[in-house]
Amino acid sequence: MGIAALCGLIALCLGAPPATAETTARDLQVLARALGFLDRAPKGTGELGIVYPAASPAAKAEAERVAALCGDGLRAGALTLHPRLVPAEAAGQAQVAALLLTEAALPEAGQIAGALAGRGIPLIATTPAALDGNRVVMAVRSEPRVEILVSRAAAQAAGVTFSAAFRMMIQER
Repeated sequence: MGIAALCGLIALCLGAPPATAETTARDLQVLARALGFLDRAPKGTGELGIVYPAASPAAKAEAERVAALCGDGLRAGALTLHPRLVPAEAAGQAQVAALLLTEAALPEAGQIAGALAGRGIPLIATTPAALDGNRVVMAVRSEPRVEILVSRAAAQAAGVTFSAAFRMMIQER
């Protein structure tokens, strides 16, 4: 990851708009840029799995809303992520660059993390509290200011490592 990408991520940290509880397009852009700092960063075109509990129509609607925020893809450096809805029950078998848990899927984090162990697929949320329990690798939110939190234990279990430059910019737990 180059200096330009690092500067771009830092620029996202400045001047964030007021806080909201929902996942925003800006959250997704921060997430995409953060993936560029993986030691084995995905390149080209990949998929961002948006995880929701299949039994809940409201949760699926929220996942569809988040997917719509991706527009024609999230671009960050050499990576373009396209959204793919993934029922929580199938998340452990998903072939994606990363998995983003919707709020409704957070209770499934332990089961999904267990299924992903060692596969190098980060499990991500936009709720910092999701890192409690060391199952979610990264929490990203852009409001009221950009925060990127990483669980060392969850990253190690998932087989995910980040570059040294990135680790200086984030909060590790």
